[in-house]
Amino acid sequence: MTTTGALNLLVCLRAPPPQVEGDALGRADALALAHAFALAGDRHTVTALLGGISVEEGPLRVALAAGADRAVRVAADDLTGADFHTIGQVLAIAIRRIGGDLVLTGVRSDDEGLGAAPAAIARHLGAPFIPCVEQIALAPGETRAVEVVTRGGGRLRRLRAKLPAVLSVAAGPAASATRRKRAGDAPAIEVIPLSDPESTVVRRRTELLGRLEPASRGVETVTSAAALVAALDRR
Repeated sequence: MTTTGALNLLVCLRAPPPQVEGDALGRADALALAHAFALAGDRHTVTALLGGISVEEGPLRVALAAGADRAVRVAADDLTGADFHTIGQVLAIAIRRIGGDLVLTGVRSDDEGLGAAPAAIARHLGAPFIPCVEQIALAPGETRAVEVVTRGGGRLRRLRAKLPAVLSVAAGPAASATRRKRAGDAPAIEVIPLSDPESTVVRRRTELLGRLEPASRGVETVTSAAALVAALDRR
């Protein structure tokens, strides 16, 4: 949590694919960062968060150079092959420690387009999740709410959400993700290790003991982020 009245706008970034060399920030993540900068102005704090190993810190360096106030890497097991539930749990643990008020993510492309990773983050935080957000503004007269415009079913809807909340961004500022630089050198990248027993990440059942475990529930197919959240809550 930041100082009274100020918010911590936290942007979850994605590690670049193995074949990408140098610093890289995906288009979806750059869009989420641009939204955070537009909301923050000079009053609120923007924190960039990345789960990965030290050689994947490129997106955090880009975020700091663009104007982020803080950059944090979650040092956990290699998340390359982890499922969305594990990724959501890892990032939610870190967000609780940091104290994020509004969590922004890009639209993920590694979970069949369902936005499953952001939905998992929201579930583990116990926070509302709104996907496919195109516009974001702080609610007038309220310091703990946002108004968003989201697209679904071919329609635009305007919603208000109390904070903390998790939003996945589908469109927004066309400009590059840059912000007026603050005085002084860019801060160093902080590292949050998830090695203590209370932060143990529960991985998917098929990874436990290297053998499959019979499913206790039937297979359920979902076709939207809202349906995914509802299915997760039933488990």
